[in-house]
Amino acid sequence: MKIEVKNIYKSFGDNHVLKDLNLTIPEGKITVIVGGSGSGKSVLLKHLPGLLRPDSGNIIVDGRDIVPLPETALFPLRQRIAVIFQSGGLLSSLTVGDNVALGLVEHRLAKRDKIPEIVREKLSLVRLEGKESEMPGNISVGMRKRVSIARALTLHPDLILYDEPTAGLDPPMAENIDDLILRLSRELRVTSVMVTHDLTSVFKLADTVNMLHEGCIIESLPPEEFKNSKNQIIQNFIRREYHAAAIMIL
Repeated sequence: MKIEVKNIYKSFGDNHVLKDLNLTIPEGKITVIVGGSGSGKSVLLKHLPGLLRPDSGNIIVDGRDIVPLPETALFPLRQRIAVIFQSGGLLSSLTVGDNVALGLVEHRLAKRDKIPEIVREKLSLVRLEGKESEMPGNISVGMRKRVSIARALTLHPDLILYDEPTAGLDPPMAENIDDLILRLSRELRVTSVMVTHDLTSVFKLADTVNMLHEGCIIESLPPEEFKNSKNQIIQNFIRREYHAAAIMIL
């Protein structure tokens, strides 16, 4: 799935969050969006599946502008897009297996007798074999995030949106999630968009790093070029994030 965001504006009252923003998301690659707190990263992410609509501008998905589409026309598009929320978004009252099966059941995407097999397959992809009967409250935060990814994979998405996927995880757990995202991108050739503050994730995963500042993308660069950019805003961001990470470790 290829996406082009063209000249979008989005305001909430007097708060102008996105201003003439342009972004190209290439098919089959990992696109990372970074920026300071409150810069509008999550707002931008919510525009991609049409969960938010811009005040003006265009969002072209596989050659079609989704901005003017009614909700009924957006439904087939959203079935091709998975969103991995920062919290994981699991239902605490359901087992791991039932959480993974949720989309299949709700949208009647598979026969009931085939669902356990699909659940096992997707849990195997995220290295959680045999965890179907566990409750979300009895597994680690990192495992819950992997369960949410397994649930997303049941829909065979063309695009996966990750909102701070390693937030709240210790370095080993964060590394496991990064490895999983990278492996899924390579094996499934799925288009991925990630919003994150985690520079370790940025430089490990990104094909392109996009710096969001004051409502627009000011740079779009490969990771190594981003790291060595002469742009002072980027360098200030990198120093600030590395400093914050060092404080958390201490």
